[in-house]
Amino acid sequence: MSKYQDPAVKVTCPDEALKLLKEGNERFVANNLVAPNYKEMLDKTGTQQSPFASILACADSRCPPEIFFDQGIGNIFVVRNAGNTADREAIGSFQFAAAVLKSQIIVVVGHTECGAVFNAHAGASGLPTELQGMLDDISAIVKDADTKESAVCVNTKAQVEKLRNDPAIKATGVPVYGADYNVATGVVTWLDV
Repeated sequence: MSKYQDPAVKVTCPDEALKLLKEGNERFVANNLVAPNYKEMLDKTGTQQSPFASILACADSRCPPEIFFDQGIGNIFVVRNAGNTADREAIGSFQFAAAVLKSQIIVVVGHTECGAVFNAHAGASGLPTELQGMLDDISAIVKDADTKESAVCVNTKAQVEKLRNDPAIKATGVPVYGADYNVATGVVTWLDV
């Protein structure tokens, strides 16, 4: 694909949505990004949106899905939080994306060097209440991981399963995939595709 997916044209197949993300990451890694026409995208999305994919990613400043998937305005619906966790707000957002916006796939993207997962795996304690609660939730998932690096994959797979098993998301038939983003190379590795 040599240009952005037109945000005004609906993608109606999960395989096509996955292909668009994979091609975008290949462009990103090759430093062959497509120059967006943001004004045209704004014109096409000013009154509606139909993102072809929904992404749960970490809030880490090195991990912007719109950039590493080389996508423009209106193409992907993104939820970000520390540790890419499928918390109540994230699940509600993906229920909306799948049922209302007709997003074709959901992707949970973990990443290398994830401070939230690394700290949760190490059993960090004594932190502010909300941060400690978030890390405790992740820690319960990754406590048996052999290394902090493997804990990232364990966490991503657990968040994928949480979204796959959500009754409202399951009812839409939207597939949920897991991936790992390498902050040093820009490469997205698919965990179960």
